[in-house]
Amino acid sequence: MICFLAKFFIKDYEQVQNPGVRRHYGIISGAMGIAFNIFLFITKFLAGVVSGSISILGDAFNNLSDAASSIVTLVGFKLSGQEADEEHPFGHGRIEYIAGLIVSFFIILTGFELVQSSVARIFHPDQIEFNIFIGIILTISIFVKLIMFQSNLEASKLIDSAALKSVAVDSISDVVTTSIVILSAMINYFFDLNIDGFAGLLVALLIIKSGYEAARDTVNPLL
Repeated sequence: MICFLAKFFIKDYEQVQNPGVRRHYGIISGAMGIAFNIFLFITKFLAGVVSGSISILGDAFNNLSDAASSIVTLVGFKLSGQEADEEHPFGHGRIEYIAGLIVSFFIILTGFELVQSSVARIFHPDQIEFNIFIGIILTISIFVKLIMFQSNLEASKLIDSAALKSVAVDSISDVVTTSIVILSAMINYFFDLNIDGFAGLLVALLIIKSGYEAARDTVNPLL
């Protein structure tokens, strides 16, 4: 989708070595991430409140964290495209990697916060409500994240961007985590077995893992 939108919003969109063109690819990615993730946060938050599921609420706040990360990505690309000056004779390109690193920290922080909530839910389980409407919301979320994964991965390869690759990795991680949330809710619904806290803990660990891997990929170029 990013590459498709670039054809309409970026002049000379094929000149990916041009700093200005690269900057606009990143801005499109950031804007798309903000819009999609805020939408997913609102819908999942409502689903989490209705169902009482900690794993769904955790997944919702993961999307809110992703929205904040998209803001960082957008700002990072905007700043990285600035011309070289006396204080920065080699330009501002490294800001892009710093933005990717900040995104990674957001991901890891979200994971640790979800660990605390999930452990508490394991020892104090609550009744979970699940219906078709909630299932549809979570399924739509998976499709949206698959679109974001494909778009950011394609754009990251096109402009050789570690920051966009981090966003892509986070998106596919979200697909896995939301799938776990759906599975947990269905097990509770069909077998009356409440594993919500354990599912939330697994989701948290996957979030932390994806954040660590994204941080590693951005630290290497900085060093």
